[in-house]
Amino acid sequence: MAKARGGTTTAGPGYRDALDGYVADSLYPSSFHAAFAPPNIDAILTHGGIASPRGAAPRGPFTMVDIGCGDGIGLILNAAAHPEGHFIGIDGNPAHIELGASIAAAGGLPNIRFEHAYFDAARGALHAATADYVQCQGVLAWVSETNRGHVLDLAGHLLKPGGVLAIGYNCLPGWTPIMAFQQMVRALAADRRGTPVERFEGALAALRAADVFGREHWEWIDGLRARFPADYFAHEYLNENWCPLWAGDVVTAAAARALACAGQARPYRLRPDLALKAAWRRSLDAIESAAARETATDLFTGNWFRTDLYVKGAVRRLTAKARDEARMSGWWAATKPAGEARFEARTAAGTIGFDNAAAHAILATLADGPQPLSVVQGLGSADLLNAIDALFMAGEVIAVDPPASVPHASAVNAAIQAAGVGATINGAITRHGAIEIVRGSPSPLTDEQSRRLGF
Repeated sequence: MAKARGGTTTAGPGYRDALDGYVADSLYPSSFHAAFAPPNIDAILTHGGIASPRGAAPRGPFTMVDIGCGDGIGLILNAAAHPEGHFIGIDGNPAHIELGASIAAAGGLPNIRFEHAYFDAARGALHAATADYVQCQGVLAWVSETNRGHVLDLAGHLLKPGGVLAIGYNCLPGWTPIMAFQQMVRALAADRRGTPVERFEGALAALRAADVFGREHWEWIDGLRARFPADYFAHEYLNENWCPLWAGDVVTAAAARALACAGQARPYRLRPDLALKAAWRRSLDAIESAAARETATDLFTGNWFRTDLYVKGAVRRLTAKARDEARMSGWWAATKPAGEARFEARTAAGTIGFDNAAAHAILATLADGPQPLSVVQGLGSADLLNAIDALFMAGEVIAVDPPASVPHASAVNAAIQAAGVGATINGAITRHGAIEIVRGSPSPLTDEQSRRLGF
């Protein structure tokens, strides 16, 4: 049985390991998270007038570290799509590291490495490594308060000045209705035998029979079960330290490590004038504290998940001219075939329509593949920048990089398939970066998809 770090190793009737109370006797399902792709992070930073860690050369060298990387599939896809970068994955579960390292080796990736390390000891494993980007998905709300501190300490230590932490976590108040549900499932699973999936399924059946929760809870969980792999639910709900977080607490803890909140890595809050009601914005403008302002925003919107961006040290601000020039030179790809776009963004403030000439011109330009915004003809930059914001928030476009040679793409794809996780992967390697695709998309992709997404 593996030794737990920062917690206890839990043994019950069913054989199991726990790392800091976290499920460790099964692998977390492989997944790619588009929010952590360098082009996405840079597009959001640039929109906010903040300099990218990569500077003005998006294909220049950089280092990305993933804290709690799982099997590292997302990191592997980014590494294959960004041969100019160096990627490091850290995880406390040796089975995760073994799988990720084996896939990377089979794919011949020269720019990635995996380290089995606990959060409080990872500095030694990484030696003198520094990072332009640090990412951490899900971990913060699944580990103890002590290990949350270790995660933020490590991120603050690794990042160069101006480097960016992207960190995703379950947040309040959105998870409030589910907190009692998680407590009941975990309590009912505690003394059950079997794999984590078997323990979860048994507990769920017992809870359903007990008729403790109403229809809305079961509609919610059953909807998720139709979309996510079975292992996901054991990892989400059976953790001893499972605890959705208030944004203000995370912002305050990050600030203590010289990490300044710089927005969200998901574009849903890109434009407050589109994402938030006017009355909310007036209330938020009156709140000076960044921590309190983020908490209040989540209260207004009922938010349940965040992917925060934090900048290490002094934030390097772009001039208004440099910001607009950088945004006009940014590359974009359309997410849907021509004619299938919906010219509206659904936000917490309501549905925002943008069926205008600029939006149509952008999508027409991107129909044959990724392009910089500056190539769109016949419209002024103000109209184009306004339209690209709306398209980005609506999910009709994604930020990408200029094209590059990706020599390991085929070998990495083959290695993922050979490892037996390819059927569930929702990410793909393109010449313009790693992108998110719908699980179950045609494989191989159609000619139209390949052309539009820049394969």
